[in-house]
Amino acid sequence: MGSVDDYISQATDLLNKDDIAAAILMYREALKIDPKDPTALTGLGTALNESGELESAIDCFNKALEADPDDVIARSGLGVAYEKKGNTSRAMREYRSALSLDEETAFLHIAYARDRYEKSLLKEKEELESKAKALEELIGRYVSTIKAVDRSIAKFSPK
Repeated sequence: MGSVDDYISQATDLLNKDDIAAAILMYREALKIDPKDPTALTGLGTALNESGELESAIDCFNKALEADPDDVIARSGLGVAYEKKGNTSRAMREYRSALSLDEETAFLHIAYARDRYEKSLLKEKEELESKAKALEELIGRYVSTIKAVDRSIAKFSPK
């Protein structure tokens, strides 16, 4: 069994490599050892936020802030989660609070989180466009097959 810091370090590396599911598991392992560790809670919140589990992310950020109300990363992460949910007023409140704690760190974290989210949306868009193209090709082949079968049937059907 590793230490909380070991699990957090592994989880952070996994998160940076976009292995979100594995990062979530590592952060949860850290929290088994210390359920109130603010760094593990903030990291888990970040990973859950990236996986789209916004309510769970919000819960983690709030727990991290209970342990350390001045955690600028947790505060700005909470703002990002609210922003993703479309809750502008809550996002702005959390952003203002984060900026008042440490303006530079808050700006960097918010920009980083937004950039990662935009990249994930663009990647998802590419994947959906690729699937749509494959479906269009499949439909085209199916329509061609139907026409060929119908022509073949027409030759044998009585008139």
